[in-house]
Amino acid sequence: MRTAITIIVLLIAGLLVGPLWSGNTGYVLVAVGNYTIETSLVAALILLVVALLILGVVGRFLGRLIRGTRWGVKWFGRRRDLKAEQAQNEALMHLNHGDYGASSRAIARAWQLRHLPSDALLAAYTTQQQGDIKQAREWLTRSQQADQMALTEMIFALQESSDTVERRWPELKALLHEYPQHPSLLRHAIEGMRASRRYHDLAELLPRAEKQQLFSAAEWDLLQEEVHFNLMLDAGRLGASLLQDYWQGLSRDQRRNPVIRRAYLRALKTFDATVAADKVAARALKRGELDIAYLLEHQLLVAGPELRHIVQEQLKQRPDDAFLLHALGLMAIEANDFTLAQRALRKAVEQQPSRQLLFDLAMVYDKLGDTANALTCYREGLRH
Repeated sequence: MRTAITIIVLLIAGLLVGPLWSGNTGYVLVAVGNYTIETSLVAALILLVVALLILGVVGRFLGRLIRGTRWGVKWFGRRRDLKAEQAQNEALMHLNHGDYGASSRAIARAWQLRHLPSDALLAAYTTQQQGDIKQAREWLTRSQQADQMALTEMIFALQESSDTVERRWPELKALLHEYPQHPSLLRHAIEGMRASRRYHDLAELLPRAEKQQLFSAAEWDLLQEEVHFNLMLDAGRLGASLLQDYWQGLSRDQRRNPVIRRAYLRALKTFDATVAADKVAARALKRGELDIAYLLEHQLLVAGPELRHIVQEQLKQRPDDAFLLHALGLMAIEANDFTLAQRALRKAVEQQPSRQLLFDLAMVYDKLGDTANALTCYREGLRH
């Protein structure tokens, strides 16, 4: 706009100064009936500019005068509301398409026209989605939602920084008590607690999160396992009996939950509680909550009698199963039976070679003093 005005001013100045500079101002002749008006081109331009200025002033005066009347207020108000409504509809359309930038610009136009709190709230949301938390806060102050300010500002703060949980824990705790079912606050609080490793406080929020289904099935399983595993580690560090007490303190449904059972098995394995880990893993296998492949992948296999019995019984039915053979080989390694381990792992490699299998077999060959075969297995493992 400024550029256009500058260009127009320069053109007018050129039309005025040019003729004066050259000494040839030209003339303009206006004839109306028997009357004629003759003047120079420069004077005509000056008169034209003055006339336009006068018309502009008169137009503004009449506009203000009309706006002051009941009819004017009504007409201009409708026109302004119509523009604002169009801008709001445009903002909602862009929001539906996921274009938060265009939506933010459109709702800002609507706000300039009518200053509705709902427009300010929508503007706060769109700017927040763009990551501009500072601007979102400014919009929020214009929304006239004083009772919601603390809640929304906390959600913004949690999105902005993960250390908000530590810095503003008393305030966050109070808001969680005041708004126990608020989905956005609950999810961001859980993510913040997770980042700051406040697992004891996070555990209290799990029932609410489960009820509202805030996470996908995969995310929920990972969250549950992470929380319970870390709480079990805290208990186990204080003593083996306390880890057992934690497990017994869970409800029957929780103890039957495959995810929590996996967390318990990981904790037992971490603290080398082989006997208990053997029983937990064996029960999980019998119930179909875990399989041998999972135990191998997560290094949760223990050389206990119950697990060994299950593996041996399944091998009778599926003697060429690579996972079962791998499990038998690892159990034999823990029992220092390297001859059995070599036979089982070599057969597993023949069925389904993998890097880990070859590395385990190489270690067994090394224990048996067969350096040549150990090097061969290491080389083959590196190629997988």
